Amino acid sequence: MLNKGRLTVLLPIIVIVLFYGWCFLFEEAEWLRTLGAIVFPLISYIICYKWIMHTWKISLGDKKNFWSLMGLGMLLNLSANLLWLYTFLSKGVTYFSNFSLLLWLLAYVFFLIALTYKTKTISSSITNSNYKFNIIVFMIAAIVLSIHYIIIPIWHLWNYSIFEMFFMIFYPITDLAILFVITYLYYLSKYSKERGLVFFLVVAFGIQIIADFIFVYLSLTDSYKIGSIYDPLWAISTMFIGYAALFAQKNKSEAQSIYQNYDANKEKLFPYGSVFILLIFGLDSYNWDFNALSIGLLIIFFMIIGRQLLVVKKNKTLMSEYEYLAYHDSLTGLKNRACFNEDLTKILEKAKINNREVGLLLIDLDRFKLVNDTLGHYFGDSLLKKVSERLKLRFKENHWFYRLGGDEFIFILPDKSEKECVVIAELILKEFSKSFAVDNHDITITPSMGISLYPVNGEDLEQLFKNADAAMYMAKGSGSNKFQLYTKDINDILTRKLKLENELTTAIENKQLLLHYQPIIELQSGKMVGMEALLRWEHPELGSISPAEFIPIAEETGQIVPIGEWVLKNACKQNVVWQEAGYPFLCMAVNVSFRQFQHNNFICSVKNILDETGLQPEFLELEITESIIQNVNQSMEVLQQLRNIGVKTGIDDFGTGYSSLHILKELPIDTIKIDRIFIDDCPNSQNYAIVKAVNDIALHLNLRVVAEGIETEQQLNALTQINCGFGQGFLFNKAVNSQEFERLLLREARYISRYGRCLIPMKVHFHQHGCE
Repeated sequence: MLNKGRLTVLLPIIVIVLFYGWCFLFEEAEWLRTLGAIVFPLISYIICYKWIMHTWKISLGDKKNFWSLMGLGMLLNLSANLLWLYTFLSKGVTYFSNFSLLLWLLAYVFFLIALTYKTKTISSSITNSNYKFNIIVFMIAAIVLSIHYIIIPIWHLWNYSIFEMFFMIFYPITDLAILFVITYLYYLSKYSKERGLVFFLVVAFGIQIIADFIFVYLSLTDSYKIGSIYDPLWAISTMFIGYAALFAQKNKSEAQSIYQNYDANKEKLFPYGSVFILLIFGLDSYNWDFNALSIGLLIIFFMIIGRQLLVVKKNKTLMSEYEYLAYHDSLTGLKNRACFNEDLTKILEKAKINNREVGLLLIDLDRFKLVNDTLGHYFGDSLLKKVSERLKLRFKENHWFYRLGGDEFIFILPDKSEKECVVIAELILKEFSKSFAVDNHDITITPSMGISLYPVNGEDLEQLFKNADAAMYMAKGSGSNKFQLYTKDINDILTRKLKLENELTTAIENKQLLLHYQPIIELQSGKMVGMEALLRWEHPELGSISPAEFIPIAEETGQIVPIGEWVLKNACKQNVVWQEAGYPFLCMAVNVSFRQFQHNNFICSVKNILDETGLQPEFLELEITESIIQNVNQSMEVLQQLRNIGVKTGIDDFGTGYSSLHILKELPIDTIKIDRIFIDDCPNSQNYAIVKAVNDIALHLNLRVVAEGIETEQQLNALTQINCGFGQGFLFNKAVNSQEFERLLLREARYISRYGRCLIPMKVHFHQHGCE
């Protein structure tokens, strides 16, 4: 059994079917045939008017105005048929009255105004005008045919009254105006989300115009009879107007307009179809009488049309190529940022209507810049292609994959929950666990990923992308090769990071940076043999900021270079001050970032600082991380230049990065500092064996070994047993400012002066008395 909704939609169709059945059944009975021609359209007008009024009630703004005009037009149609029914039943006159004709014509005027109003509201947000030429060609053909077959014959028939002549001429003129407007609407519908509504309107008034021209033409040839098989066309037209009202009720929440791609071949239907139809009718008007001139004209005409079609086809191909380039990445073939913006906007609109979730998964390759810098951009591009191919192959069922630029990729995940997004992120990590074969090299690279979800993390493209980007940076900052779901706390963290980044630019100028110094101890004797300068940041508002927090920011922004120069200069200057004050001449160790180490002006900067401060090169040791091994040729050249100057060098945090024993023996360095992670569990772990092995190798290479992070006597005893030469850590003293460190130097000097030696227990004694 049909439900109420389906019955509503089928009701006009049932009326049309009954109408046609009535026409065939009572074809020879004029009175009954006329009654059917009045009643069935009247029923369709009533149904349509009811639907239009309901749509008018629930509509707002421009749409409400449009449906009020359509309602007035349908009411005039209804009134004209009621008047005809009255004169038919009361007077027995089968033909409609002049007053009914006037009401129908007024209805057409209101329909024309309504359609024009709809055209104006849609076209106000559309600038494309390529279709106007097609409309002009089509309308010229329609006007010429109307003049030839309708208006001129009417003008030559003087047996009609003046009113009838006016009506029969005004009728096709109004229809031509409506034809122009619905043709315009047809093209606008390609750019409008009201295209469903426009489709019903174009079909409705297209059928109405066809019915009108058939009626006028048959009337001119005395072939028309009321209740013929052509009369249901007006009822069919009314049915489609009603369906337009129903469609508007269902889609009243849709946005006004948005660009939609469509088949450009359909555009050719109007201009070329119009030309061929006009040509056929033109030849028919000459009774197909050809001569040499007309044949030659036809041949040239078809040649020009053919050439034009080829040009259009070529232009279409070029436009397709340009469109592809505009929406695709030239390197990987993936869709690009422009396409991502458009697609995500559409997907979010659909998700909003259907109340669904959408995930955004942003991927950034870790240390990709290093690949470009060390292996070259061609190698980097090849790696990006391999990454794209693997992800496309693994997630080929998902078409929403884009390269945004550089080493950034992004997935749009429609209808995916947080749990499903996490599963996909884990699969991506698994794909990256396998190396990439690039030019006979196996390259391992890891991703950092950020995930944001619609609508919980944002309701528009900008907010979702911003939050996915923030989550990705959190993942990268917490160790890389992982993913991070966006949370509200991330905003607070990034806000602080941004504040630190901005404040860091003026930290030197505002004298917020200072140096602390930690002693380096000879483990066997307990003698202080050097010190390490460590950077600190005392912010007037945020307080003491950990180097672990601000140094990575300085690295990212490039501020590490001027900050590093400031540290080096002030550490050297301080060492000279202590030497001139009569304290023991000790070596000052200063950390140098890899970015600073790679700077073209690095060697000159070191020389200038030594000259400016007056520090002898042998009392300076520069500590560089193991990352120098990645670009070993350039690093060896810089290290050799430092050795030539007389500056000592060492590898800091040895064992945590790119350790290579083969390269180690080639590097012109003086010291290895074993990272504290290997010292923490000594002597009760396998780390002890690693420390012993590294120490033995270093001794055989004539390198000095410094153990970092010594905090207990057990660690100290274990290190002295393996003949580890030097160490630093809280067991001896934490890093202190210059005034406190000067006290350590003074106590060191007094103790040596009194006892001639310096023992570790004395350092522990200092530590216990608050000099930490």
